[in-house]
Amino acid sequence: MPKLLTVISKYKHYIVLFLLPLLAAIFFINTRLLDKSQSMAGYMYFFLTLIAVLYGLLPLYNQRRLTTFYWERTKRNRLGLIGLGFIFFLIVVALIGPFLTQDPTVVNFREKNWPPVGFSIEQSVYDTKTRTLTTEIVYGGWKHPLGTDDKGRDLLAMLVSGARVSLQIGLLATGLAIFLGTVIGVTSAYLGGWADNVIMRFTDMMMTFPFFLLLVLIVFLFGPNLTLIVLIIGLTGWTGTARLVRSEALSLRTREFVMAAKALGASDARIIFRHLIPNTMSAIIVIATLSIPGVILAEAALSFIGLGDPTVSSWGLILNAGQHTLDTAWWVAVEPGIMLFLTVLSFNFLGDALRDAFDPRSTI
Repeated sequence: MPKLLTVISKYKHYIVLFLLPLLAAIFFINTRLLDKSQSMAGYMYFFLTLIAVLYGLLPLYNQRRLTTFYWERTKRNRLGLIGLGFIFFLIVVALIGPFLTQDPTVVNFREKNWPPVGFSIEQSVYDTKTRTLTTEIVYGGWKHPLGTDDKGRDLLAMLVSGARVSLQIGLLATGLAIFLGTVIGVTSAYLGGWADNVIMRFTDMMMTFPFFLLLVLIVFLFGPNLTLIVLIIGLTGWTGTARLVRSEALSLRTREFVMAAKALGASDARIIFRHLIPNTMSAIIVIATLSIPGVILAEAALSFIGLGDPTVSSWGLILNAGQHTLDTAWWVAVEPGIMLFLTVLSFNFLGDALRDAFDPRSTI
């Protein structure tokens, strides 16, 4: 096993360069030649997961002593551990939750606006025999432990589906933005001169666009689609990462190991991907952790204003439905709001803990 990991670490760049066109070819064959309806998000998720494993988890495994050192520093931040625990819980819920809950798309108007367990509400019911409205008390039950919405859909199933959607968008869009921002930022710092000026001025120009308004405009023009939302956020959200990674790489390009690699005849691409990017990984991990909450909130905001993908049950879509029934079914809006709040807070806690752990000036 160690020998296999060593070989993978040595040839990981070639693995990525081989799989990228292969995945594109498979997607093209399935969608164009075989007329199969497939989403690009699955292919993007696989590719970015591969990038995270090869350039994130594998270096952590190869440098276990350093990983243990940083983990010990991270554990000293209790809020960071709480955030990490909730994120793991959310991942488990997103992975196995759909197999244990009801179908979130099933509509049953006989069970509409049922309250959560432990609550009760008064509802007006039309009696077909007397043809009058009668008032009855509806109690929450374990059939729908978190209640139902105005269409009788199970809110627990909808929240589980929303967790999967939020994590998919957060990880995919952030992974794409981090990948682009890292490559652009390190390349700009390494090349320097006029190339650095051109790249950074283009980055400044991209940062002047109002991100959310641009996102709303593109979704409005091309229609709400989960893959499109991921691509838009990923292709427009790399600017901050590029500037931060560039500042890290500027201090590295004059180090002895970079000068030694140049003297030995290493190519620019090898220096960038083999020496500079791995040595900026600590900053990249912190940036990625702190960027995910903003992406999740952006998707929720899009869904809340009616521009999210209507084919999936996202937390923002549930919030949009719940705003119209706040006076009669408050739980429809409150429950996804709590999930959004806890998710964003957990990622921020974890990001702060990682930032302190990687900062050599920190006293934790």
